[in-house]
Amino acid sequence: MRQIFFALLILVGLLVGAHAAFHIHFTPVTIHIIDRVPNNPTTLTVHCQSKDNDIGTHVLSTGQEFAWTFKPDILGTTLYFCHFYWGSKDTSFDVYNRKHIDPECQKLGGFRDCYWEARTDGFYLSGDLKQWEKINNWP
Repeated sequence: MRQIFFALLILVGLLVGAHAAFHIHFTPVTIHIIDRVPNNPTTLTVHCQSKDNDIGTHVLSTGQEFAWTFKPDILGTTLYFCHFYWGSKDTSFDVYNRKHIDPECQKLGGFRDCYWEARTDGFYLSGDLKQWEKINNWP
């Protein structure tokens, strides 16, 4: 009888763990790109993509935002990067990866939303639009 109880206890523990892993890996993530640079000398142009999904090129005016939602793969290999152009400046970097950016968003108050702001001095990340951390500079 005790063996059956422990077997059931282990089975319940495995099911709870599998449910949590399923929830974390299959809960959609939304990436937000927010333009906080002035429209002078030009508007901000952003092109984002993953290996399999091209989000396209977006031209943003100051204060505008665009966002997309996706489900990370179960292996944790989902990666999105963006190329930013503003006047004579341009740079590219990862805006989502499971290993670095996702935990950073969570640390900054988010769960499944990552907010990026392009500012004149660089790029800031937040999970809740309240706490911001500078992650990258313009070159």
